[in-house]
Amino acid sequence: MTAQLTTPANVKAIYTDPSYEPTLEEWNWLVHVAGAAYKSELSARTVFESELFGMNTYILMSMMEDYLRVPERIRTIKQHASATELVRTALPIGNKRSFINLAAMPLHYLTGRELFVDLGENTLADGLEDQLEVLRFWREATIAMRTDGVLFNMDATPANSSHVAGDALLSEIRGNLVAADDATKSGIRKFGARLTAYAFLENCDARTAVCDTGPYVLEDGSFLALRETCLDGDGDFPWVDGIRETLPYHHFVIAYRLPASVKMDNNVWGTAWFTPSDYQADILETRVFCTDGGRLRPLEAAEVDEATKAIRKAHRALYQRLAETDPEERNLYATEMYAWKLKAWARLAGCYDEIDWSITPRIARSYQKFSDPDLALSLIGGVFVPQDRDGCFRPLGG
Repeated sequence: MTAQLTTPANVKAIYTDPSYEPTLEEWNWLVHVAGAAYKSELSARTVFESELFGMNTYILMSMMEDYLRVPERIRTIKQHASATELVRTALPIGNKRSFINLAAMPLHYLTGRELFVDLGENTLADGLEDQLEVLRFWREATIAMRTDGVLFNMDATPANSSHVAGDALLSEIRGNLVAADDATKSGIRKFGARLTAYAFLENCDARTAVCDTGPYVLEDGSFLALRETCLDGDGDFPWVDGIRETLPYHHFVIAYRLPASVKMDNNVWGTAWFTPSDYQADILETRVFCTDGGRLRPLEAAEVDEATKAIRKAHRALYQRLAETDPEERNLYATEMYAWKLKAWARLAGCYDEIDWSITPRIARSYQKFSDPDLALSLIGGVFVPQDRDGCFRPLGG
C-alpha cells in the first residue's frame, strides 16, 4: 500500500523559493510525486534493450554507485559554488548540465537507495542527511534552471512541458531560424538522425545526451521545440579517445518552430513525444546551433553537412571499437557513463580534479552477480514497477 500524502500548503515556496527549507514531510511529498511519475513513464514507454550493453546490469551498478558517491561529490562542488551560481553562470541549453541530466540526478540516486534496501544492505532509515543533500542540490538547481515556476514537467503550463530558455535567448533563436523548405528539412533530418544515433552509442545506448525542452508557445499559437544533443568534447569518456577529435563540433541545439496542430509532450526526465509522430513534415522554421564554448552559434547548411559526414564516420569507428571490446569492460564503460552525471557540474565549478571519478571497487566487482538476467530483471522490476505502491520510491527517514 502507498501512504496518502497531502499536498503541502507551501507548494509555491517548495517550487520557487531556493531559500525555503522543506520539512521532511514536504521532501517526502516531492519524492512521492517524482517516484509516481517515474514509475508511470517507465511502465508506459521504456524498454531496456541493447545489442552491445547489458542494460539492466549497468543500470543496477550505476545507480548503486550514484547512491555511494553523489552526496560527497555534491559537497565538493558546493564548496566552490552554489547550484544557483552554476546554473546562472552558463548557457542553459546545449551542455551536459542539461535538464535531462539534472532530472535524472535524484531519480537515479533514489533508485540506488531502493536497491540497497531491497538487497538487505541498508534500511529505509539509513542515510537521511546524504539523501537530503542530493535533493537540496537538485531542487536549487532546478529552480534556477526553469523559467516556469515548477519542479516537474507534469506540473508546467502546458502540462508535460519543460522551459529553461528565457525570453532573450528565445528571441535570439527565433531571429536565426530559416524557412523549412524541403532541402533544409531533409538536411536537418539526416543530421538529427545521425547525431542521435551516435549520441546513443557514445552514451552506451542511454538517452542522457539528448534532451528536449518546450513547447515554448509563441504569440501566433505556434511553438518552439529545442532538442539539445551533447557529445563528449571534454575527454570524459575514454572509450571515444581518438574519435571525438574527428568531430568538428560537439554540442548542439536543433530548434524547430511547429504549428499548433502538432502536440509536444515532455516526460518527467526530458524526452519529448510528438503527435503526429512524423512532426518534421510540419516544421515551419528550423536551425541547427552549435554551443561549443558556451555560446549559441547558428550553423550554415554546409557546416551541418560537414558535421553529418563526420558523425557518420565516427559512428562506424565507435561501433567497431565497442563491438571488439570485452563485454565486462563495455559494462564498466556504461556504468561510468551513468555515474558521471556530475562531471560537467564539477568542471564548471572548477573542482573536477578534486573528485575521485573511479567506480567504487565493490560496484565494479558486482558485474558477475548482476549480469545474471533473472536477478537483474527481478531487482529492476521491484524498483521501477513495484506492485505494492504507486511510485518507485519509499519515504525518506524510515
